[in-house]
Amino acid sequence: MYTVGRAAELTGVPTGTLRKWEQRYGVVIPQRSPGNYRLYDDDAVRRLSVMRSLVEAGWSAQEAARQVRDDTAAAESEVPRPEEPSTDARVDDLAGCAEDFDVPRLEMLLSEVFAQDDVLAVVDDWLLPSLVRLGKAWQRGEVTVAGEHFVAAAVHRRLAQAFQSLPPAPADGPRVVVGLARGARHELGVLAFAVVLRSRGVAVTYLGGDLPVEAWVGTVRLLAPAAVVLAVPTIEDLPAVREAAEALMPLTAVLLGGAHQDEVAGPEHLGHRAGAAAAALAEQLAAGW
Repeated sequence: MYTVGRAAELTGVPTGTLRKWEQRYGVVIPQRSPGNYRLYDDDAVRRLSVMRSLVEAGWSAQEAARQVRDDTAAAESEVPRPEEPSTDARVDDLAGCAEDFDVPRLEMLLSEVFAQDDVLAVVDDWLLPSLVRLGKAWQRGEVTVAGEHFVAAAVHRRLAQAFQSLPPAPADGPRVVVGLARGARHELGVLAFAVVLRSRGVAVTYLGGDLPVEAWVGTVRLLAPAAVVLAVPTIEDLPAVREAAEALMPLTAVLLGGAHQDEVAGPEHLGHRAGAAAAALAEQLAAGW
C-alpha cells in the first residue's frame, strides 16, 4: 500500500491531479488507514500510470478514466509504442500461427529461424518485430487471447532452450542480472536480451518475471553484479520499475529496456533493439566497463 505522496512519485501524477482524478472520475478508489489517510494498492497505481499516458497522448481525462475503469490492459493498448521496422518476409508469420493454432507451422517456423548462426539477428530482425505485429493483431481482434498465449508460450520455450544450450561464461568474468520487476510478466523481450548477452560470453543470471523489490535487492547484494537489466514492457509496469530502480541504483549500474523505458528517469536506457543493446553491453564489459 502507498500513501498519496508515494503513489504520486511512482506514477508521475501530481498529488493534486491524482485526487482530482479520484474524486471527479472515480478512476481509483483508495483504501483508508486507521488515521483516515488515503492508501493506494498496486492496481490503483497501475491504473493511474495508464491514465497519465493516455492523457499525455491527447485523450481527455474523462475519456481516459472511462477506458481505464472498463479495462486497464485494453486502455493501455491505445497508447502508441515504439516499433522497429523489419525487412524479414516472415514478420507476420507468428500472428498467422496464432489465428488458427497451427502447431506444425509454428514449430517449423521457430526451428527455421533459430537455426540461424547469430541469435542477435534473430532477435532484432525477426522476433521482436514479429511480437509487436502479434500484439497489434490481438488489438484488432484478429487473434484471440488464447492464440496469443499459444504463440508466446512456444517462443518462450525456444528462447529458454537457446539460453540453456549456450556454453557457460568464464567464472571470473563480469556478471549481469536480468529480469522484470514486481507484477511484470511479459518476459519475451528481456529473455531475448539475456540470450544474446550470454551468446556474447557474459555470465547472465536470469530471474524471470514478477520479482519483488526486496528479492532484487537481496540478489544484487549477494551476487554483486556489474549491472542489472530491467525491462518496462507495459505502462502498467512503470511504478514497480521505478521502485526497483530507485532501490538498486545505489548498489550497481541499472540499465533499462522495453517499450516504455524512456518514462523512467535515472537508469541508462538501452534503446529498442534488444539484441544490439546486449551485444554493445558485452563489448563494454569486455573492455572493462
